[in-house]
Amino acid sequence: MEENIHTTSNDISNEMICSIASMAALGIDGIEKMFMRISDEILDAIYPSAVSKGVKVVEKEDGYQIDLHVITSLGIKIPEVCEEVQKKVKESVEIMAGKPVSQVNILVKGCGKY
Repeated sequence: MEENIHTTSNDISNEMICSIASMAALGIDGIEKMFMRISDEILDAIYPSAVSKGVKVVEKEDGYQIDLHVITSLGIKIPEVCEEVQKKVKESVEIMAGKPVSQVNILVKGCGKY
């Protein structure tokens, strides 16, 4: 009896996509940390595992749209670092989630150590 072992699952939660995107962004030199919006801080207090921590994911027909709110290091070239983050996040999410990423938007909310 042969079973179909090539099943696919499209049930990857937005929280998982947020985690992948956040880890990819934080791995880039020049990104200090993710910027937590006030709504993230409230959710973090109530449901620690459900917080996007500065990442918003919207699933659209042509792929994920990912918005990252970041704090950068001082003295960096912001456009170059943001371009590198976009590439790394897109690549990481597409590999791990198996779905396309249509947009990666970087919103720089500050620089330096907070």
